[in-house]
Amino acid sequence: MKKDPIFLSQALTSINMHHINIPTNHVRFSRSALISQPFPSSFLLNHSLGNTKLHSVSYPLILPMKIKEKGFHMDPFVLFCTVIVLSLVQGTAGASNTTTQLLNGFTATPGKNDAEFEPLLADPTGVFAFGFWHVGSTKLDLAVIHLPSSQPVWRAVPFNPVNWASTTTLSFDGNLVLTDTSIQKDPTWSTNATKGDFIVLRNTSNLEINHFGNENAPPVWQSFDHPFDTVVQGQNFTALTPLFTANKRYTFRIGMGNIALYMLFGGSQEINYWKHSAVEADGQLYGVVDPQGFFYLHNTDGSKAEQIPFNSFNRGFVGLHRMTLQSDGNLNAYYWDDKQWVLDYTAISEPCALPGTCGSYGLCFPGQHTCSCLVNGTDGCLQTDSGDFCGKGNSDFSFVRRAGVTVEYTDLMLSIPVESLDDCEKTCQSNCSCWGALYVNTSKHCYLMDSPIQTVEVSGNSYQGYFKLRNGSGGKSGDGNGGKKGHGVMIGLLVTLTIVFVSLAAYGGYFFWDRRRNKLPRVQLGGPTQEMVQGPYKDLHTMVNT
Repeated sequence: MKKDPIFLSQALTSINMHHINIPTNHVRFSRSALISQPFPSSFLLNHSLGNTKLHSVSYPLILPMKIKEKGFHMDPFVLFCTVIVLSLVQGTAGASNTTTQLLNGFTATPGKNDAEFEPLLADPTGVFAFGFWHVGSTKLDLAVIHLPSSQPVWRAVPFNPVNWASTTTLSFDGNLVLTDTSIQKDPTWSTNATKGDFIVLRNTSNLEINHFGNENAPPVWQSFDHPFDTVVQGQNFTALTPLFTANKRYTFRIGMGNIALYMLFGGSQEINYWKHSAVEADGQLYGVVDPQGFFYLHNTDGSKAEQIPFNSFNRGFVGLHRMTLQSDGNLNAYYWDDKQWVLDYTAISEPCALPGTCGSYGLCFPGQHTCSCLVNGTDGCLQTDSGDFCGKGNSDFSFVRRAGVTVEYTDLMLSIPVESLDDCEKTCQSNCSCWGALYVNTSKHCYLMDSPIQTVEVSGNSYQGYFKLRNGSGGKSGDGNGGKKGHGVMIGLLVTLTIVFVSLAAYGGYFFWDRRRNKLPRVQLGGPTQEMVQGPYKDLHTMVNT
């Protein structure tokens, strides 16, 4: 009987058009997700992506009904070999050349709790994968992972991860939706986009939702427009896409002619602790990490505003580049050398220049990598809060003074000319939004701090510091090194009350003793007269208790 030549071509077309390269464990498909009727014995193939292996993947083979009608039969061994060959060819293409797709109707839940990362989608090169990423011991986030290093380059819900449990579901119905019914019935996160047809992961690490039929159309939604703490080469960094750390403590922004780092305290309070102004800026900027090793700042018309070089600049392409806002608030750039991420750029080289290095009311010693306390708390340095000293219940405060301390970002603080240290202190004292002040006696400038006190660093004696403490916070002046210990209003009041109490007690004791003495026979004692001399308070305290 003559063999129908349509069989192999249609079977191959079926594999190319309808393969779905995703983990099958804990994954469910509706008929619309598969599109076609599966062959009764689907062939299973494992893909290896870097150090991460995808679960078994099903490639359905379609046997046309008209072949059956003609009574066509193929030897079982030949059929088995054909399936093997076609699956291996397609498996290689799916891992290296063909972009994997998730279609409408896709649904997945996380699997084993001990998995660090469960991939759901791979890019054509096998370098990046999208899936469930473990956060801590029990939480989960959606992430795009650089597989050779297990480094996340994008996260969906870094501020509100869900549970790694069967109650968590990821689904695609034109929008990608993450739901954890143990937290709430409504979705925890969604792309909220105009509904698309399929999801792909590009070899740039960009996760996209697209429509069928127009490959040149822009994505319906893309992860590059919603970064977390990282931008990779080729990704636009704009005013609408700032970077944040997972605790929302720090942010990196691009603005009118500059890029800047901020420490956040909630509400409108923040510290701008680093800023770089573009040389040829003309208004609003956007930036791109260039694969040649620099951060390219553009004006909105596309003209160059500045190139910020990395260490690898002009060395040719050395690998994938990324720029990441670190958890300590520093901004670093790296490149991948096929073995590890190599530090290529850092915005702030001195750790003491970072506001959070030693914490609130912390004292940092440059070059020594050591911390002390400007003000001691019940457990380490005094902890601070947000807010100000304005309004009822907030105006009660004490203060400490410290000589020889400063911060690296005085050029970004409000500065006013004054005649003396006393004028600088009074300016801050009378301003309820002021938390502290730094006076420079060489220039007679007063720098005002309008946010809670963070790390200050030891500096020359030309700087004098004045720092407010909210009463009731339990703070005590730290010892420091070489600085003058400050005494707040509360400390002075306690000392005064103690002296008054001791004086009254001494007078009362003397009064009763004198009355008793007058009733007893007097005895003349020989020897010189003992005289109380004026001394420091701690000596007086010792004498009173003798």
